[in-house]
Amino acid sequence: MRNDGRFTRTLRTRLTAVASGALLLVALGAAAPATARTAGDQSPADVQVEEVTSSSPVMVEDLEAAPASVTATYYCAVRDGTFGCQSGTPGDGLVVTELFQSAEFGGWRIVVFNPAYSVGCTSGTADNEGGANLGTYANQVSSVKTYNHCDVKLFDSNNKTGASTAFIDRDNNLGTFNDRANSFRIS
Repeated sequence: MRNDGRFTRTLRTRLTAVASGALLLVALGAAAPATARTAGDQSPADVQVEEVTSSSPVMVEDLEAAPASVTATYYCAVRDGTFGCQSGTPGDGLVVTELFQSAEFGGWRIVVFNPAYSVGCTSGTADNEGGANLGTYANQVSSVKTYNHCDVKLFDSNNKTGASTAFIDRDNNLGTFNDRANSFRIS
């Protein structure tokens, strides 16, 4: 068994997350997945949402081996109360979301992570756990996954303005919001 500091820290972090998740489930009871609604012309039926849960925190290093359907990986570090990709080393902190170019989680992907997190996002959606404009990748996102109790909201204009989706846990095809996202917010 390895006995270096990183292994111990990772194991402690994962065990803490499992215990926290179990307590949260007991406190809240089993909840049904949220329905997604989009401002504008998208109806709730156009966006499929599935609740994603994990027994251990998902770190950037856990996503290093990209599936064959992923053609390139880009990284964006977000921090609480800020907007825009910040400096951060992939491998620090937890993954909050992946944004994909193609439906069914293919094409390029942007791995969004928070270097300061060791457990995950807080409950609720009224907080500001970071976000950014998509810049070069605007109007190209077609599917999303979230991790560590985080949710993502997509906007069709820069700076979290314009029509938006509801907060999404996982969506393999954004329907009428496909290729419309210009910015996002994490909660």
